[in-house]
Amino acid sequence: MSQKNYLSQSSVQDFLSARKRSSTLIATGVMLCIFSPILLLVLISLTRLDILTTSINFATGTGVIVLLVFIAAAVALFIAGNRWLKVNENYEYEDCNLSEELRKQILKSSNDYETQHMVFKIMGITFCILSAIPLMSGALFMGSLSNSRLDDLMTGLSAITVLLVGVGVFFLVKSNIIYDSFNIILQLDDYTSEKKAGKKLIEKYATIYWMTISFVYLAYSFMSNNWSQSWMIWPLAGIAYGIFEAILSLKKKKAVSE
Repeated sequence: MSQKNYLSQSSVQDFLSARKRSSTLIATGVMLCIFSPILLLVLISLTRLDILTTSINFATGTGVIVLLVFIAAAVALFIAGNRWLKVNENYEYEDCNLSEELRKQILKSSNDYETQHMVFKIMGITFCILSAIPLMSGALFMGSLSNSRLDDLMTGLSAITVLLVGVGVFFLVKSNIIYDSFNIILQLDDYTSEKKAGKKLIEKYATIYWMTISFVYLAYSFMSNNWSQSWMIWPLAGIAYGIFEAILSLKKKKAVSE
């Protein structure tokens, strides 16, 4: 392959720098989406436990307003982050041909980032594991509270769970975006030539999928007024998306092999 077909160092550095900028914006946006129901859950719990004297309608209304503000802020961050993701975004779907010298430089940068990636990954997983503690601690009150009061307490404790999950996911998303940027250029792990071919198809359906989930979440929550439990749609949607992405990847791989 001739030298003119190789990626230039400046274009690669622009790509890596843009992905690093987008990582903080997108990770913060995801965290805000997860944080959005926290105040709502707390207000509902405190009101039903008679710790707050406000009406349940006032508590719910205030919580929903804050929830929508958080989602609006998250959307703004996603739009800003997506702007940086578009810098040389074709690298994510096409083969990246590197000179041997440039490949060594990027590989060194990737190895240098490995320690920070591992630290962020450990922190993210740790927070996600710890998020189970608040809900599990609710079992300590099973003998002293009635079922309805225990449910109200669990609603408040779930806010702490959501908080811990949000922090954990922030570290995981931010670190993975940066780490993946090296893999995209070096064509490693999930970004080999074969897997890159199916990325565009998956992302097209991903946009439709998450827009549908957002519509279902808001429609169900407003119609049922069950904000204290409707947030569970998000973790379930995340698991379902993982299955959805795996199925599409398998189908694409099968089509390529045939």
